[in-house]
Amino acid sequence: MSQIVLDHVSKRWSAAAGVDDICLQAESGSFVALLGPSGCGKSTTLRLIAGLEQVGSGQILIGNKDVTQLAPARRGIAMVFQSYALFPHLTVAENIVFGLSVRGVPKAERKKRLLDAATLLGLETLLDRKPAQLSGGQRQRIALGRAIVAQADVCLMDEPLSNLDAQLRQQMRSEIRALQQRLGMTMVYVTHDQTEAMTMADKVVLMRGGRIEQQGTPAELYERPATLFAAAFIGAPAMNLFASGQAGAQQGVTLGVRPEHLRVVAPGTGLSAASSAASLSAGLSARVEAVEYLGAESMLVCSHNGARIVVRQAGRTTVSAGDNIGLAWQPGDEHRFDSAAGHRIDVPLAA
Repeated sequence: MSQIVLDHVSKRWSAAAGVDDICLQAESGSFVALLGPSGCGKSTTLRLIAGLEQVGSGQILIGNKDVTQLAPARRGIAMVFQSYALFPHLTVAENIVFGLSVRGVPKAERKKRLLDAATLLGLETLLDRKPAQLSGGQRQRIALGRAIVAQADVCLMDEPLSNLDAQLRQQMRSEIRALQQRLGMTMVYVTHDQTEAMTMADKVVLMRGGRIEQQGTPAELYERPATLFAAAFIGAPAMNLFASGQAGAQQGVTLGVRPEHLRVVAPGTGLSAASSAASLSAGLSARVEAVEYLGAESMLVCSHNGARIVVRQAGRTTVSAGDNIGLAWQPGDEHRFDSAAGHRIDVPLAA
């Protein structure tokens, strides 16, 4: 298998930086998700790895080999696009082995790889159909099949599930992850959907403005966001952020609390770690503006001095829109950030 290394890679268009001094490592056989909002540089980074864009500065290595100046065909990679890039006039079988045919792979070998991939993806009965006769999920499997028969050590995916409905996306997430683990390929996966990144990846690389904001395991990004941007981006609903003077936040400090860590208490309750059996911090008052019931959980959308606060509760809540409530949380669930610089502040708790 092949490790991927980006060493201080940059790409500029005139005065605009698409990718700015990226340092990234994808271990052999790992699943790395490039996550971020539109325009953050994640797709450009993928295209640089693929060789579809020319590197401005820096170095790209695949399997300890410098591929910075190599053509895409010589990098030993497979790629799955958002549009699937299927030929409408070719059958499923012809689409899957198209790349092998172009490279002159013998017919017997093409047939063997085709049948192996079709069996793995459940496409055996669809090989004679055209793409127009297939569902979105089936078309996605064809694109995956083409990557499988290439027998590349590295697979790059550019938002491959964005055209599918929610239920099919959930199914394909599991299938792609299981396939990646079974084949042991190194996969770099671009998405703007944090659910895809958090549920599929070994490492999540959060990007912003062409730079890496934070990278680590999904748990690291969720439990210890390094910046205000990471705290606000990771999590659905996002972390509640209180500016200086709100919810006990000190001057120059932004306080963050996840929605699931907020507890509803009696309005006006003055809680403290010393006096509360639940070891909750001092509470704040809030008004419930809306209640969103989702079956397994409920979201309380509240307001406090102009700030929007979201509370996540298990199951059905007894709180209604228009209620005045108190909110509290455990001190250990607080996240603190420098309001000006935006970086995390780690303050050890008193023993």
